[in-house]
Amino acid sequence: MFTPPFCPNPLCAHHSTAAAVGRWYCCNGKYPTKAFGTVQRFKCLSCNRNFSQQTFQLDYFVKKPLDYRKIFQHICSGSGIRSTARWLNSSHRAISNRIGRLARQGLAVQAQLTEQLPLREDLVTDGFESFVVDQYQPNNIHLLVGSWSQFLYAFDYAHLRRKGRMTEAQRRKRLKREQRYIRQRISISHSFRFIIDEVEQLVRRKAIAHITLFSDKKQEYRRMIKGSAVLQHLHRQGCFTHVTISSRKARTTANPLFAVNYLDRQLRKDNANQVRETVQFSRSVNNCLERLAVYQLYHNYFKPFRVEDRLGRWLRHGQVAGIERQNIDGALEQIFQRRVFFSHVRLSFSQLMVWARMVGSLHRRDGQFWPRYVWM
Repeated sequence: MFTPPFCPNPLCAHHSTAAAVGRWYCCNGKYPTKAFGTVQRFKCLSCNRNFSQQTFQLDYFVKKPLDYRKIFQHICSGSGIRSTARWLNSSHRAISNRIGRLARQGLAVQAQLTEQLPLREDLVTDGFESFVVDQYQPNNIHLLVGSWSQFLYAFDYAHLRRKGRMTEAQRRKRLKREQRYIRQRISISHSFRFIIDEVEQLVRRKAIAHITLFSDKKQEYRRMIKGSAVLQHLHRQGCFTHVTISSRKARTTANPLFAVNYLDRQLRKDNANQVRETVQFSRSVNNCLERLAVYQLYHNYFKPFRVEDRLGRWLRHGQVAGIERQNIDGALEQIFQRRVFFSHVRLSFSQLMVWARMVGSLHRRDGQFWPRYVWM
């Protein structure tokens, strides 16, 4: 018989798994469902909250169960949402919904495994340019990567203004579109500020004497790093250095930016919505970031570190970054079955924006769609 691990009410004394001991609940009947058969109901004896076995499942609120492992494999190996839906005999909206659920699972695993991770390598950061909806809404996704492990520590989103060669008609169309924007543009500086916050948290837990942050020569990067009191204090102590590299330099393994260039290539290769000049581009900023969160989970904890190397094929990027394999296996044990509760994780601001779908496109209020179970 299923045993509830804790009370789903965040205000209850038994909401913590450590406090949910003893006989704190009782059975409260059953109810039939077409998707999952008969489901057992429970009642908390402390707060009188009613809940069921489905409350703790990843398929909470779902009317048709789908195989999350197959969805995970498809979207991380270059398949589009509609092609995945055809393989699983489902709708593309259902696949997008499941990707959102997987994204929150991935964000929770990332936050859990990196909360106390000591930094043992230098860091590399750069922007990954793409677009959402159409070419008039390009974006810049900042990536923070380990220089040796290629571990993706964090990412954040920034809107860009369309640039490059345009006809006069295209310029007029861009101006007309910008006049109808309902959402404030997120600049590169604003987005990179959250990457700096992640760097500050990591550098505080450093396991080596000196940390170097490599980036290209964007003025916004230099300005935000100089504005960080924490990093400037560490720089004066000789513990931190910011090194800029020309983005025109050959993208080889000898380039200090190789780690982030490598991840750029993997994102283009493994994510259908990030392939240049394709019909499978993202239609929503939030969906784009959720898919990136799922790929972060795959890249850090599932993908082999080195396929051609005998030792590297058994290692994961998270292990190379310093996370024990047993901790990774424990965090991934029920990731495709057991739902992670928002009140049980500690997210950074960038992760929270993805978790709650609060970014949104410039011309639509799609960032305000909040499923009820997101906050549970």
